[in-house]
Amino acid sequence: MLVFQGCKFNNDDSQMQATIPTERTETPQQTEHSEHTEITKTSNISNTSSENKTTLVADDIGITAENYPRIDGSTSTLPLVQSIYRNMFYSESGEFPNFPEQASKTMQSYELLIAGDVDLILVPDPSNEVEEKVNESGVELEYIPIGAEAFVFITHEDNPALSITKEQAQEIYSSMTITNWSEIGGVDGRIVPICRNSDAGSQAQMENLILEGKPISPEIEENFLENDMNGMLQMVEEYKSFADENEENAYAIGYTMYYYLNIAESVMGEVYVKPLAFEGVEPTPETIRNKEFPLAINYYAVMRKDTPKNHSARKITDWLISYDGQWHVGISGLGVLKPLYEPAENE
Repeated sequence: MLVFQGCKFNNDDSQMQATIPTERTETPQQTEHSEHTEITKTSNISNTSSENKTTLVADDIGITAENYPRIDGSTSTLPLVQSIYRNMFYSESGEFPNFPEQASKTMQSYELLIAGDVDLILVPDPSNEVEEKVNESGVELEYIPIGAEAFVFITHEDNPALSITKEQAQEIYSSMTITNWSEIGGVDGRIVPICRNSDAGSQAQMENLILEGKPISPEIEENFLENDMNGMLQMVEEYKSFADENEENAYAIGYTMYYYLNIAESVMGEVYVKPLAFEGVEPTPETIRNKEFPLAINYYAVMRKDTPKNHSARKITDWLISYDGQWHVGISGLGVLKPLYEPAENE
């Protein structure tokens, strides 16, 4: 039987809220790309060509084809990076030779920023590993919140279990002293933990928010099956197809980013997984935005602290936290920092 368990430790790198329309103007490309064997000192997100025409938005904030910043980031923010580009430029031919097709992912985008090879990166909360790398480099970085996000545990939607606590998560993934769903409010059935490779952004959040220095069980590590964010959702959903016929109540558990889970259907089709409440709090756009959900985090625009005040990277960041920019943060599939309209009293 194929057992979907394990983590690989090798050093990399998550919908529109109810408060704003769900019409999607971009086509997110959410697949993660293969790992880079070395840092090439060149971002996957190249600068734009002067052949592209600027929009009224770009003209208003002072963006030109010549000063457009080099932007990179995590896989989960690629749709936003692409949205920024579309909001700044148009092409009469409909062709954009320098359109950002892929992201370098979290860790490499930080390395490129530290090296000065990109001007701006869009990423979730930094991991301990990232903070250590930044400190060792001696480069000071500036973090500006641009979006809301949360780390969530997921399982198959048919699983009766509804919630998990931090202690329970540690006992599942580290000490393996919890191995049955009945121990956390489910039915009698084996828990099959799935985890990400160590350089994944969601794995960094797992280590920061849940494990807090505790190692993942070697038993899980040894049964490694590398996966990206799509793969995590697929394995949690499809585990039952591989489970022994005598394990009717065996369900997998995994983790991902809340907004990535919400836009997964636009990328993968229907996905039969659900997020678990954490410490009794359901993850919703509201509980994430107001930080009531314990695992709520932010997305940040990160630049070098010595970036000049009139630099285009700062102009883009200022636009992202404006009303118009927050609208496009939401449209790209991430959470907004505050409601974009005040509901009527009878709503």
